[in-house]
Amino acid sequence: MEIKDLIDKDNTFSESAFISKVDNIYIMLLSAIMMDDIEKVKHKLSNGLYEKYLNLVSDLNNKNQRQMYDELNVKSTKILSIKDDSDKYIIDVLLVSRYMDYIIDKNTLKYISGINDRRVEKENILTFEKLKNAKNELYSRKCPGCGANIDASCTGKCVFCGSTYDTINYDWILTDIKEKV
Repeated sequence: MEIKDLIDKDNTFSESAFISKVDNIYIMLLSAIMMDDIEKVKHKLSNGLYEKYLNLVSDLNNKNQRQMYDELNVKSTKILSIKDDSDKYIIDVLLVSRYMDYIIDKNTLKYISGINDRRVEKENILTFEKLKNAKNELYSRKCPGCGANIDASCTGKCVFCGSTYDTINYDWILTDIKEKV
C-alpha cells in the first residue's frame, strides 16, 4: 500500500504529521526510560511494549541503575511500508537516532557501562498501528474516567482522577521496536 492509498482511506492521515508523531513518541519513550517513569508513555504504547519497557526499568531499579540516553536526537525517519490489515493499518518506519548509551549508578551517579564519551548512531524499525474504525481524536480528548479535558499528547493521564487516555481507540500506537542489524 502506498501513502496516497492510505490518505484515500484515512483522510486524517498526513505523512509529515505522522513522522513528527513517530519522532516525538520515540523521544518520549527513551526519556521515560531515563526518568524511570514509563507510565508517561503508556498511552502511546501497545500493552506488550509497555510491559517490556516497564520490566526493563524494573530490572534497572533492582540493580540500582539508570539507563542514560544523553544528547538524544532523531537524525531521520522514513516510512518503509504500509499494510492494510482487516481491522487496522500497520506502518513500519526506519528511525535513525544518535545518543550516548550508558548506565549509571542511581545513588552515586557514577558510570557503570556503555558509551558515554560520544554519540552512537542507531537504526530502529518501529511498528505503529491504528484501528480502521478509530474515533476522531480532535473531538474525543476527554478523560474516560471523569470526562475532564485531557492532554493526550503529553502524559495521557488525567490530572483529576488519574485515568489513562485510551489512545488505541483514537490514534497511532507504537507496537514494536527492533534494532536494525
